[in-house]
Amino acid sequence: MRIHISIPTDKLQASVDFYRQIFDTDVSKSRKDYANFRLNTPPIHLALVNSSSTGQAEPAGHFGVELPDHETLEQWRSRASKHALLVKDDPDAQCCYARGDKFWLSDPNGYSWEFRVRTGESDLLHQDVKLCC
Repeated sequence: MRIHISIPTDKLQASVDFYRQIFDTDVSKSRKDYANFRLNTPPIHLALVNSSSTGQAEPAGHFGVELPDHETLEQWRSRASKHALLVKDDPDAQCCYARGDKFWLSDPNGYSWEFRVRTGESDLLHQDVKLCC
């Protein structure tokens, strides 16, 4: 399990260089408008997205939890439903050059939280800017 943070940036290469130095490792995935670090220590999936690719002005794209399997995803979905939280399902989504099954919640401040299981690779940065990155 990893915490997921997506950060829009207008300084993609400088951000990659900064986090490469902080984490003392190279990126896990790199595209012209995107880069990510998928680390076990600390358990984080940090996505850096060129802000001109998303059209987002807010300081943070979204936060999330990358889950190990569909059973765990369903446990998180059930917990959210039990507490009457509005769950927005997003099956077989393509985002951040990856494919996955996920659902979304919004916190009281309007920040989006993504709960997902990564199922493969994709050629798309995003399908729907409102849901992703």
